[in-house]
Parts: sequence; C-alpha cells; structure tokens
Amino acid sequence: MTTLEDLGRPLIHPVTGLDAAGLFAPKDRQGQSIRVWIRSLDGIQKEGVTLSGLTGRAWRFASDEGRHLGGRDFAPNPLSYVSVGMAASFMTELLALASLRGIALSSPVLVVENFYFRDGSFPRGTMISGALPPEVALNCETDASPEEIQRLLFDAVAAAPVSGLVRDEKISLFTLTCNGEQIDPVEVVALSGDALPDPDDTIASLEPAASAENLQPLAEKTMSEEEMTARIKANPPPAPILDGSKKLLHLRTTCTVRPDGTYECLREQFAQSSSSWIFIVDDSPNPSRQVAPDAGSYFAIGLAFCFMTQVGRFAHMAKYELDGYRVVQDLHFTLGGASGGRGLEGTGDPVETHVFIDTDIGVDAVREVVRVAEQTCFLHALCRDRAKVKIRRNPNMS
Repeated sequence: MTTLEDLGRPLIHPVTGLDAAGLFAPKDRQGQSIRVWIRSLDGIQKEGVTLSGLTGRAWRFASDEGRHLGGRDFAPNPLSYVSVGMAASFMTELLALASLRGIALSSPVLVVENFYFRDGSFPRGTMISGALPPEVALNCETDASPEEIQRLLFDAVAAAPVSGLVRDEKISLFTLTCNGEQIDPVEVVALSGDALPDPDDTIASLEPAASAENLQPLAEKTMSEEEMTARIKANPPPAPILDGSKKLLHLRTTCTVRPDGTYECLREQFAQSSSSWIFIVDDSPNPSRQVAPDAGSYFAIGLAFCFMTQVGRFAHMAKYELDGYRVVQDLHFTLGGASGGRGLEGTGDPVETHVFIDTDIGVDAVREVVRVAEQTCFLHALCRDRAKVKIRRNPNMS
C-alpha cells in the first residue's frame, strides 16, 4: 500500500481541485462547518483533507503513530491535532476578549494540558477510553489584576467554539456502509438519513496549492520518541493518579503568538510518550491571507484520524481482514463568542461520522469494529464525557 513517504508531500499543506472531485463543505447550521475526508494508507498511516465552509480553505494533513503503536513516527499522531486545535481556539478568544475589555497582554503563553485514559482489553473488545477535564493556564505580562486575568481566561475558554463539544455531553452519530450498501450501525447511535457519498480514494487526486511549498514547514518534529522517553524518565511531569487498571495519556500544548499574528503550538506527550512537534495555526479572520490551517480544522482532522486509528487497530487485533476503510466526518460549530462577536459561549452539534468499510467479514463483525472504535477513540470520548475545562491559577503572573 501507499505510504506517506511514497507520497513525498509536506505533512500539512493547502490543496485545490475539490469542486472538480465532487467534494463540498456541509451546509452551515451554527456559523461554521468543517467536512473531513480520511483514507487509510500503509499500516497505521493515514491522510485526510478538511474543507471549511466558513473560510473555503482546504488543507491536507498526514497522520502516523509512534513505534509503540506499530507506526513509523513519520507524521504527528491524531491527539496532536486536537490538542493544537483546542489551544489555538482558546488563544483566539483570549486575544479577542482582551481587546474588547481593553486589557493589554504582553507575550501571552497559553498552556493546555489534555488527559485521557484507557481501561480494559483492546483485543477482547472491552477497552474503554475516556477523557479527563483539560487544564488551561496563562502566563503573560499585564497591568490587569490577577482576578481580571483569571476571569478573562475563564470567559475566553467558554467562548471558544470547541468548548461546546468538551463541556457538554455530545454523543456522536454514525452511518455505516459495508461493501457499498448502507446498513444500520446498531452498536452506535445512528445518524438519520442517507450516508454521504463514499469518497473512495478521491482525495488522492487533489493537488497541492501553488503556495504549498512556500508555506513550509507547518509541522516539524522537535524531539524523537526515544528522546522524549529519556526526558520523562529523568523528570516526569505532574499528572493525575488514576485508580484501578486505568492507563493515562498526558499531552501538553504550549501556544504562543508569532510576530505575523499566527500561532506556534508546541505539542509534547508524556504518559505514553511520543515525539514532540511544533505546528503553525492561522485563525486570521481574512481567509484569503491564511498561511496555515485554522483551529477548527486542526480539531476536526484529529478527531477523524483518532477514530480511523481505532478502526485499524481493532481490526488488526481481532484478525479481521479489511480491504479498505474510509471516513467522512462533519463538524458544526458556532463562531467564537468573542472573535465572532456573539457574546455567548461556544458550542457545537454532535459529531457526524460516515464510515465506509470494504470486507468479507460480515455485517455483524463490521458493526463490532465500529462499536469498539467509537468506545476506544479518545477524542469521541472527549466529546462524550463532559470534560469541562479547568482554569489553573498562575502564581507567576506579572
């Protein structure tokens, strides 16, 4: 099968030709909509394309896993993209709200800690993944009081569009198509109506935009999996203590503002260590000037990538032969409460996922694959578990 290395493309870049390929954004419901198309590549590698109905921009992303999950660590893992999308979304609302309130923030640094857990047996189909409340802290120089900054950060997080999926219980909805025939998914909550068209390998035909090479790098590895393992062993960061047999995943994303107004996000993973990556995010309100994906597109692609990873991993462990599998996913968010001028909390609809599987294992086994993938996907759990964001008080604020 094709590998990311074979494709020889940047890990993140803009693409063109979606109209000609018959790929369109979903109809807007809340203020912004993002459609994602994902296809599986060799092993655990994947590539996907996002299309924002709000900006009209389309971006191609690559995903891999570390060697501890059987990957080749060639591209960022799915959790990276969601963590970056969350941090950038919070930063956008923070800056917009500070401006509205007349609060000057010098060199703001936003740190988001994401915690996930897993419990049970993956091969036996009993594993459950869950999400703990993310934690957010801000460090910057300001003349505002600590109480004003604490309130600013609290309100900014609430105003972020992604917060609605994290704060509220959002049970994901699914359609399932097996060998070209739509069937009732049974084991997960069904999305009413017809499935979206099967993209097959359509996204493989999309060409990089003319500016793709000039924008690089939008994702860059800063530390290998082995280096991170050694660093953590020498100085493990504080993290929640879980009960029973639960195993923790801990990611930290540090978001700073670059001179051109884009964000640089450093994503580090501690428990279940993996390589570290830096990403560029552009939440500019002028889409024609965007030089990197927006926060919503990062969040959307990571969620779809994570679900696809669980499909492939469980099928492999259960010895189910899948000839191919693909996902089309829709996200519907509000505009930001501050950046979009709404003055309200951000929210969104439940994630809508259309799954396409080609296989001879039978429909009951296909349904089982989707059930296990949903219950083991950390990011569907993030939407499902009411993981309301916690605000950390920073004693070093000046």
